[in-house]
Amino acid sequence: MTTKKNQLKCLFVSSEVVPFAKTGGLADVAGALPAELITLGVDVRVVMPYYRTVKNKLPEDQLQHVAGYDTSLGWRHQYADILYKPTDVPTYFIKNDRYFDRDGLYGYGDDCERFAFFSKAVAEMICRIGFVPDIVHCNDWQTGPISLLIKDKYFWDKKYNNIKCVFTIHNIKYQGIFGREVLEFLELDDGYANSDKLEFNGGYSFMKAGLLYADHINTVSPTYMEELKTAQYGYGLDSLLRDQLYWKSSGIINGIDTQRYDPKTDPALYYNFDLKTLDLKEKNKKAFKKEFGLKEDNSMLVSIISRLTDQKGFDIMKQTIFGQWVMDKIMELGVQFVLLGTGEQEYENMFRHFKYLYPDRSVIFLDFNESLAQKIYAASDVFLMPSYFEPCGLGQLMAMRYGAVPIVRQTGGLKDTVIHYNQTTKEGTGFEFVDYAGYWLYKKIEEANELYHNRPSDFRQIQLNAMKESFGWEESAKKYIKMYEMLM
Repeated sequence: MTTKKNQLKCLFVSSEVVPFAKTGGLADVAGALPAELITLGVDVRVVMPYYRTVKNKLPEDQLQHVAGYDTSLGWRHQYADILYKPTDVPTYFIKNDRYFDRDGLYGYGDDCERFAFFSKAVAEMICRIGFVPDIVHCNDWQTGPISLLIKDKYFWDKKYNNIKCVFTIHNIKYQGIFGREVLEFLELDDGYANSDKLEFNGGYSFMKAGLLYADHINTVSPTYMEELKTAQYGYGLDSLLRDQLYWKSSGIINGIDTQRYDPKTDPALYYNFDLKTLDLKEKNKKAFKKEFGLKEDNSMLVSIISRLTDQKGFDIMKQTIFGQWVMDKIMELGVQFVLLGTGEQEYENMFRHFKYLYPDRSVIFLDFNESLAQKIYAASDVFLMPSYFEPCGLGQLMAMRYGAVPIVRQTGGLKDTVIHYNQTTKEGTGFEFVDYAGYWLYKKIEEANELYHNRPSDFRQIQLNAMKESFGWEESAKKYIKMYEMLM
């Protein structure tokens, strides 16, 4: 891929990227944002680890070998083999089977060493691949040390002198905190072992390295950036962001791939539909109910597609209202319920019991399947996302795209993307509640159910409003370009 003179060059670094490897929304962003930036004229290259899941999709003989070198981690020397796929979004893969030829992406006892290696290999590849970027855009803790390495370790090489680093926080709860081996693997002296540098709560934080050494800090919604500066949501880094680094921080809302998630063309649906053919959404619901054994009546279909964790609001579903479980109160409204997701055993068991209690009014998939998810979005009347915190959230954006009315807690990106429906002005795209309590989740489902049955024209208006919203990547990508250009 040739670069035009004066074309902005960006190396986009992520530990997971759609369609190669995914555990969460980071992969969706890393798959879609670079593609939109390229459409807008930026020369973007993506780099990620060559995991086993990538190897199964892209065997090594289908990739170009562009570089190879030893990377030192203290006394250890590990080989970094740089593979390249020159597609519409050119992608580099860092291959080292000791670290990445495993079943999962994260959660191993040597994650510190694995991602120290990844960070060093990325920093060192810049002078070897014939592509010196203007911007190195790092994402989440797994890439945190890269900015430090570029600024403090490789500054003597003139190739690095003009590189600017952006660090995006996707979820500050996960910070990559390890022991003193961080200094050993990154080959840092004791000057970094204090609270002004990498030390954090008795350990050493990869994310803190990213925050301190980046030229600009970004997160995935404006509201989440403000929340990160509070003790409630900052997970110990709030004072750093609020008092020291506020001047170089901002929030840009995520988007979704509107071609991939398009009810008009989605092959997963029973019936394709759009704004002009919204009645076909009802046919999707009827077909879904028939296929999965739900009672075939006119009840409102409520869905959740999510990881089953406290962060996503499942703990408030265990609460009681006037002596009854929240979920039982919700079912008293006469709704039907579908869930797709996996996660903590406590919540998987809770929903197994729920299915036992309501066999013909609930369907539970303790799994994740993207085609099934899109089928659920298209069949659902209402989509729940009662998160405790939500940096951006993609589920509510996809739900609105498919005409499923979101009910969300007013936090982070949910606050930035969902507008509570106003029955007077007919404006709004869903329902919001503020207090983190099962009672308010129930009351908003009750409100939606009342409109669904007694004011169907209002409910239809919310669906239309939601489907008209534009959550593609173009506008957000333009904001990223403006941010990059500001740093040059």
